[in-house]
Amino acid sequence: MLLILSDIFLYGAMFLLVIVSLFLSLLKYFKKKTESSVLERIQELEAIMGNQQFLYGNLNSIKQYILLHSPMEAAQYLTEFTNLLKSLSNSSKQKHISLSQEIETVLLYLQLERKRLGEEFVFFQEIETNLNTEQIQVKPLFAFKLVEELIQNQNSKMQLHFIIKRVGEKLKCKIENTAASTNFIIEIPTK
Repeated sequence: MLLILSDIFLYGAMFLLVIVSLFLSLLKYFKKKTESSVLERIQELEAIMGNQQFLYGNLNSIKQYILLHSPMEAAQYLTEFTNLLKSLSNSSKQKHISLSQEIETVLLYLQLERKRLGEEFVFFQEIETNLNTEQIQVKPLFAFKLVEELIQNQNSKMQLHFIIKRVGEKLKCKIENTAASTNFIIEIPTK
């Protein structure tokens, strides 16, 4: 009887050890999978933005807001930055997006840059009011990348104009600052 109890105890302990090992292995697997997923997301965002300075500059701005401003202002900045990252991520997964989505992404970015750079950065937007920006399909982040590049290459005070207007059957987009100007034409899709 004592021998049977010791065998049961031994087999029970071995079974428990196997279950705990299996549980720890699964836990380690899911942790690695989660870490690799987070790393892939970061790399995806870096690819979207093309310039790591964008990410690091905004993370430093969040830190400054936390240190120098009220917690509410810092939380607002962080919320706006998160909204921009979501917009960038959503846009990058699609072949085409609406012009209104592209405009929204660019304006989110410009508002963050204004907060980050203060009086050093001023922007104006001029978007033709009778355009149906929901219907017009464009390549994702085409304007965002150009605006980001202009801002990143600017060393001093900057004034930027973001203009979208109809010219005949085409759509003219113009991004200009005191140092450079970028123009491009988009054909408006026909119904």
